[in-house]
Amino acid sequence: MKLDREELLKVLAAVRPGIAKKEIILQATHIIFTGDAVATYNDSICIIHPYETDFQCSVQGEEFYKALESINEKEVEIIVEEKQVRIKSRRTKAGLSTLVGEKEKVEGMIQNLREKTSVKRFWRKLPGDFVQGVFLCMFSTSKDMTKGVRCCVATRNNEIFSTDNLRLSKYVMNGSMDSVLIPSKTAVELVKYDLTRYGVSEGWTHFLTKDNVMFNCRTMAGDYPFDAINRFFRPPEEEIILPKELQDAMKAAAVFAAGDVDIAKMIEVKIKGNKITCKSEKERGWMEKELDVEGDVDDVVFYINPIFMAQILEKSTSLFLIQKEEFPDKAVFTNATFQHIVALPE
Repeated sequence: MKLDREELLKVLAAVRPGIAKKEIILQATHIIFTGDAVATYNDSICIIHPYETDFQCSVQGEEFYKALESINEKEVEIIVEEKQVRIKSRRTKAGLSTLVGEKEKVEGMIQNLREKTSVKRFWRKLPGDFVQGVFLCMFSTSKDMTKGVRCCVATRNNEIFSTDNLRLSKYVMNGSMDSVLIPSKTAVELVKYDLTRYGVSEGWTHFLTKDNVMFNCRTMAGDYPFDAINRFFRPPEEEIILPKELQDAMKAAAVFAAGDVDIAKMIEVKIKGNKITCKSEKERGWMEKELDVEGDVDDVVFYINPIFMAQILEKSTSLFLIQKEEFPDKAVFTNATFQHIVALPE
């Protein structure tokens, strides 16, 4: 079958987050062509993209993607024969082994997900700012999977919550949805999509894009401490106005912040008198920036993700402190729809 290479690459890029780094289950590292869709599944998420082909097979994902990416021609021909996927263009030929006719496949699970989501009135409208809320809250989740529900972004009515016990975030959406617990490692991928609808089934939350790409994610079961977290949030008081230049300082600090992935990066922020200092450091270098701040603030130090803080500063430059009321003392970033609380070190 002859296919447009660029169109196919776009489809593969959309399902690529569902490819596992290691084959923990059969086909977890594979791209699956079902005949009317392309799908990936890594035991946490399953992504299904509509795409018509005259063949069905399962092929190693990264190898297949990189082989296509290396071709410069506009059109490629893909043929499945003798347990091999063959890629042909005018100047390139490649062959990859494939799974055809094996009993242990994930196609059954994929078909089950498609059947669950095809029932009448399954899909509901997703709040328009859901993705934005999840993005802002996912930085406050625990990265230690033994912490259970604290590794999740949690929704309740029109609110999104997250906490790792040292940080707390709350976002108020412009609409309501079911209560679901989405693991942070899934949220990192989910926010890359332009989502419009959602639905819930046992153990899964399903999302749909305007292009009918279906992002299915396993959700966590457990009792989320909504009320215990919510009591910490309050209207702003005695606000400190941060300089607008701080956003650029955060973006620069992110380059020198230690952390394998963006969500894990952390920098030190210190406010003293009328100065705010941002310091980031990693094995190969460090950076420190000092800016003026309005007012005269006691010595305050906290640690925050610079990419996350840059996003906060796009929405608000307000900060207030909660001190000597509840242990530990806290710094609170706030705007009309979002609050983020970070504990101050002793």
